Amino acid sequence: MRLEHVVLIGLVCWGLRALFVWGRRTAHHWRLPEPSLAPGQLEMCQGQAFRAICRKATNPGPRVTMRPYFIEQGWNRADALRILEEPLKHKLIKVRGWRFGAYCVTRKGWAEYQSKFIWTGGGGVNISSGTGGFIVANVNSHQSVAHGGYGNQTNTGAQISHQQLIHALRADADTATPDEAVRAREYADDLASAVEGQDADRTARVLGRINTLLSTATAAFALTRQFLPPGA
Repeated sequence: MRLEHVVLIGLVCWGLRALFVWGRRTAHHWRLPEPSLAPGQLEMCQGQAFRAICRKATNPGPRVTMRPYFIEQGWNRADALRILEEPLKHKLIKVRGWRFGAYCVTRKGWAEYQSKFIWTGGGGVNISSGTGGFIVANVNSHQSVAHGGYGNQTNTGAQISHQQLIHALRADADTATPDEAVRAREYADDLASAVEGQDADRTARVLGRINTLLSTATAAFALTRQFLPPGA
């Protein structure tokens, strides 16, 4: 095959691909509803959505459908497009196929996810503590418990089942304010991921963020406070 034929075929393929991408973008942005999220919520939701895609994908490449997740979070199509604009811009994820809500994680995105959200070491997890932080132990199973306290004093009277705390956060999020609900669901996802990854330090950090949320949250978090009272 002559070189000019190869070049021509390449240009045709590139043109067809560009036309497909343009058509898909046009279809996805057709008659968008009004966004329901405030600008200040976008950054938090971006990390939440990116981690959800990575957890569903489990590795770079596979296509995952996120429409049910968007519905569960209460995000409309305009919200989802705004939330994922930055991950797409930085090539952490790609849009897959024609239908709205299908994505895959790139190798760059997976490396980002591994470096920040997955603990890849092996062996057991020892008790870890930090000044002014939570003391956390036994994070190597879903039935593990966290011993919560500040400084070097453990609150031995309150053993917190991680799974109970995760379920309580998600349940309380249903009756919380929109901003608190977003944070609660993100922290529940983060805690589940940290426990699954056997990362004691990250678990401690998430518990600290949950405690900060409870210190300013409304009465909606009655269930969560049973397991992790503010200031515990």
